Amino acid sequence: MKAEFSEFTYGFSLVDKLAEVLSCTTVPIFPSLLEEGKEGGGYDARLLSKKGAILNLQFKLSDYMRTPNAREHRTLGDNLSLPYYRFEIMSKRISKQHSLLLKLENTYPLTFYAAPAFHLKGKIDEHWSSGSVTEHSVFVKPSSIGLLPDPNTHTVCFNASSIVNKEAYFFSVPRKIEVFPFHSFSDFVDEKVDQETDTLENSIREACEQYATVIKNAHLEESDRLSPSKTSEDLSPINSRDISQLLNPLNRDLRRLEEILSEPADGGGLLRQVAQISSGIFGAQAIAVVKE
Repeated sequence: MKAEFSEFTYGFSLVDKLAEVLSCTTVPIFPSLLEEGKEGGGYDARLLSKKGAILNLQFKLSDYMRTPNAREHRTLGDNLSLPYYRFEIMSKRISKQHSLLLKLENTYPLTFYAAPAFHLKGKIDEHWSSGSVTEHSVFVKPSSIGLLPDPNTHTVCFNASSIVNKEAYFFSVPRKIEVFPFHSFSDFVDEKVDQETDTLENSIREACEQYATVIKNAHLEESDRLSPSKTSEDLSPINSRDISQLLNPLNRDLRRLEEILSEPADGGGLLRQVAQISSGIFGAQAIAVVKE
């Protein structure tokens, strides 16, 4: 059963509640709220001088699985008891999103998938009203999933008991992976922010640099992988497609990156840069996290 609300609705409700319940101060950086020509886009400029970091969240919607013929349950049986939730990791035939997030996390550890452990509209309304959207969400590091083994679509599955045990299952070939319930996620974020010694402004500059490095490296790796010098025996089925078609998305990302980074890089311009790169290229929501 599909979620009865949109990814945007879930993401907005989660980010709004994160700002209330994390022990450090969090401010979502929405590109649409950063007005051109207005210093800071309405944000308190003093935040930029505080110690802080950028949190990247990729929102996912969860399907509710309750019937015995559910694919993952048929494979694992009682090890994944009904009902359970699952969310999809986009096929690399369609998008490089997961590989980009994985590379980003390698140098910027505050990078997570976030998914709800609910699917009904009535439940998101209930959790919103009670301030418990965060408590009914799970968080997964891209590194817990690792490199996708093939070009197919994959899923992450979890239920009430697996959340308690801080574990989920990754499919198609099932294996256990780590999942963060909110309290563990909150502790992880707090720890990383406590360790931060630089200002939020410098952390944003570093984040932009890391975003750029990730995209450029991904482009170089893909170009090398598809080089004509590679023999056909070395190429997987996905590589047999037209090379220019495969590189076009990364070429577009590079052009978009250069366009964004050409903007003024201070105050509101700096916030716009990190917001536009995070959302427009990585598909993630950038959140400023600072220590008071």
